[in-house]
Amino acid sequence: MSKSFSSRQKAENGKQEVLDQLHEDFEPWTESRQARYHAGEKSWDRLSNHHVDGERIYRAFTDSDGKSLTPFHKKLKSLSRQARANGVENAHPVYRYPSAYLDALIHVDDAELWALEEGRTDDDIIAEQPRPRRRVLEWLAEPENEHVLRAMGDGGTDIWAHSKPGGGKTSFANIVGGVRMPEINNETLLWMLTLDELECLPLAPFMTVAVPADVDLEVHAKPRNPTLPTTEISLTDVFRDTIEYRNPRDLMTKIVPGGLYAVLPDPQFRGCEKLTQATYTPAHEAEEPAEVTPLRDVNFAFMETRAKDDEFLHPTTIVHDEFSDLVPLNPEANENDQNRKVKGYPVSQGKGRKKNLSTLTLSHSVARVDEGVREKTRWYVTMPKTEPPSSSLSGIGNVPVSMSYVNRMANRAGKAVIWRNQHYAPVEWPNPYRNYGFRGEISVRYPRREVALDDL
Repeated sequence: MSKSFSSRQKAENGKQEVLDQLHEDFEPWTESRQARYHAGEKSWDRLSNHHVDGERIYRAFTDSDGKSLTPFHKKLKSLSRQARANGVENAHPVYRYPSAYLDALIHVDDAELWALEEGRTDDDIIAEQPRPRRRVLEWLAEPENEHVLRAMGDGGTDIWAHSKPGGGKTSFANIVGGVRMPEINNETLLWMLTLDELECLPLAPFMTVAVPADVDLEVHAKPRNPTLPTTEISLTDVFRDTIEYRNPRDLMTKIVPGGLYAVLPDPQFRGCEKLTQATYTPAHEAEEPAEVTPLRDVNFAFMETRAKDDEFLHPTTIVHDEFSDLVPLNPEANENDQNRKVKGYPVSQGKGRKKNLSTLTLSHSVARVDEGVREKTRWYVTMPKTEPPSSSLSGIGNVPVSMSYVNRMANRAGKAVIWRNQHYAPVEWPNPYRNYGFRGEISVRYPRREVALDDL
C-alpha cells in the first residue's frame, strides 16, 4: 500500500469520524409540530394535535446532576412555597422583585393579562396554550402571586447580557432564549448568525436554518483535536432542517409559532434597502473595500420587517451577538449609512415591542454601544468577573448592582445578575455544551463573496 493511499485513507477515516460524531451529537427532534410542518407533512393547522418544540426542548438539557431541566412552572411553584414558608420578604429575589427577571422572561399580552387578573383561566386564550405555558399562566393567576402578575407588562421585552469573552453570555442566550422562552411563551426564536462560529449549536437538534436563496455556501466542521481533519459538511449534519428565504419579509411568511430559527445573512442584501431606507452594497457591486456592507447589517432589516410589517405577529425573540459591532458608539455617516442604521435601531425596537418582538443582545461592552440603544434597553445581565456599567453612562439609568455583588459569583459558572432600575436578582442556568461531545467550531463560507472581496 502506497503512502499516499494510506494518507488519503486516514484522512477519509478522520472525516467520517467527525461526521459520525456530529450525527450522534445532533440527532434531530422530528416529532414536533414545527418539525413536521417544515418537513412538508401537512399544513400548520392540520398539525395542531402535535406537541410544539417548547414542550420537549427543556427535557433535552441537563443540570449539574445530570437530570433534565425542571419545567419552569415547577420552578415558579417552588418559589411560592418558599415564600409561604418564610414570608415574601425572605423569598428568593426572583420572586420578591418580579420586575427584575420574571417580567423580562414571561411574555403576556393585554388579553391574557385581563383574563388572568379576573381569574378566567378556563378562557380559550389561556386553556388552549401549550401545556408548559398554560401552567405558567395559571401560576400567575393564583392570588398569592398577585404581586408578580401586577409586575407583568404587555408586549415584547429586551435583555442585554454583557461580559468579557468566555464570560457566559452565549450559554445564557442558549438556555434562556433558546430553551426557556419557547417553553414558557411558545416563543419563536430568530438567532442572527455570524459565519465564523455558529454559537447556537446546543439548540441545533430543534433548529431550522434559514438560508438565503440562490447563494452558494460551504460549511466546515473544525475539530479541536489536531488528529482530526477539518471536514466539509452539510447544514443538516448538525441542524434539524433548512428553509430558504429571498428577503427578510419573505422569511416572515415562512416561520411558524414556537419555531427556532438560525438565520444566515444574505450577502446580496435583497430587500434590505427598501426596509431600512439605507445603503447596502454587496461585495460584487463594490468598487472599493470600504463600500462593502458588513453581513451583520442584515439584522437591521430583520428588525424593521418584524416591527413594521404584519406578516408575523406571534411573540418573537431576535438574538443579536457581537452587539457592540452592530450598534457602535458614534456611528459614522459612511458609504453604508451606518449612522442611519444605528439611529434607526431603537426606533424599530420600540415599534417591535408593541407587536410582541423581544430582543436578546450579547456584547463585551455596554459603554461602546450607541447611547440611544442604551436608553431603549430595560434589562441588563451582568456576568461574573464583569464590572457593571456606571450610572453616569449616558442612557443607562440607575444601576442597582455593584462590583462587590458581582464578585460573589466570581467562581460560579452559569450564574449572573439580571437588573432593571431599582431591582436585581441572581439567576442560574446549566451548561448547554454538555449536550454534545464535538469540540470545535462549525463555520460557514460564501465562496463567491470571498472571491469578490479578493478582487477588491
